[in-house]
Amino acid sequence: MERPTTAGDDGIVILALREDERLAGSARRGALRGLRLAVKDNIDIAGVTTTQGSRFAGEVASATAPVVTALEQRGATTVAKVNLHEFAYGTTSANPWFGAVPNPARPDRIPGGSSGGSAAALAAGIADLALGTDTAGSIRMPAACVGVVGLRPRTGSLDRSGVRPLCPSFDAVGPLARTVADVVLAWDALVDGAPGPAAVVRDRSRNGAHLGGDASQGPRIGLIGFDLDPATGMAHALDRGTGSDGLGSALGKIGARTDPDPGIDCAGLDRVLEDFWPAFRFEASRTHARWFPARAAEYDPSVARKLAGAAGVETAVHAASLAALVRRRSALLADWDANGIDAVLTPTLGCPVPPVGSDEFAVQDALGRFAAPWSALDLPALAIGGVQIVARTEADALALGLRLEAEGLVARPAP
Repeated sequence: MERPTTAGDDGIVILALREDERLAGSARRGALRGLRLAVKDNIDIAGVTTTQGSRFAGEVASATAPVVTALEQRGATTVAKVNLHEFAYGTTSANPWFGAVPNPARPDRIPGGSSGGSAAALAAGIADLALGTDTAGSIRMPAACVGVVGLRPRTGSLDRSGVRPLCPSFDAVGPLARTVADVVLAWDALVDGAPGPAAVVRDRSRNGAHLGGDASQGPRIGLIGFDLDPATGMAHALDRGTGSDGLGSALGKIGARTDPDPGIDCAGLDRVLEDFWPAFRFEASRTHARWFPARAAEYDPSVARKLAGAAGVETAVHAASLAALVRRRSALLADWDANGIDAVLTPTLGCPVPPVGSDEFAVQDALGRFAAPWSALDLPALAIGGVQIVARTEADALALGLRLEAEGLVARPAP
């Protein structure tokens, strides 16, 4: 089944897969027929080693993850396992064992992480669809860095069997593609079709319906992190703030009513992260307890440093952290309901895309400032390059994404 490539020959592909053998187990037809799929190498394919981007933790998978099977059954052909930040625990995808993942769109900049290989495979034309995982922004940050589209669904909305964990309370597996339309096709397959959420998404987009159900008005969109300069106008300020062409004009074309006070602001997002990181670190430490610190010297030094810093979080602190996040989520959704907020837009990244060779520890917090809080609150988030849509459901995020894409929003790399 395997056709090995030279490990690290381009930093993206860890293993190429033989098309004839992958097709033998697929439906060969369906909505995804002819589309090539790249799979992050912490997701299992039967008979293939899942490396997790590690030099010591690779294991031959006994079964294919259901998320891969679901796409293949709609006709997608899995063509590659792709590189990642080791153990899906990092933001640069500078993997010391399989090569640093490049950014095909901006070679002087990092591709983001940890699903850097998934996004880079799309930008490089190696694949048409990709699967990644997102625990604190690991699908959306790479999508922004290279200029593709990535969906972080709610944790548990897709079967995570055969997806190697980092932090089980927050891990999510999701699709990436070059357009929102293709992400919708993948999502439809992943949730197993009619009358699945993607069918509803397409209907809403076609009919131009207001996400909240009132078709007489455009959706009410909360804004966080944009420079809304009244002297220059919303459209210019939005486009300048995200680096993604067409957002301001697309919002105008769908009749969106923007709200600069969507129940949470940048300071509120920072407070969410204060509650998030203790739970995240506790779970990452538990996941790696069988190897770390006993095999610390065999880890990527950046991951070893994070795991060393994650040690010692007590069970009671973990429980309190999770409980605080549940309260924050409930309060935010209640505020959205009370004020008619249908979705929230933010920049995907909290800083410009860092140059290659940047110290991860100097940039990781800023990179994830707008991505990680939605993982913490377990709300679905869609990155269209440098623009992020957050909504109550995956269907709502995708519906708004489709409408904006139809009106000219293009996935481009963040600034």
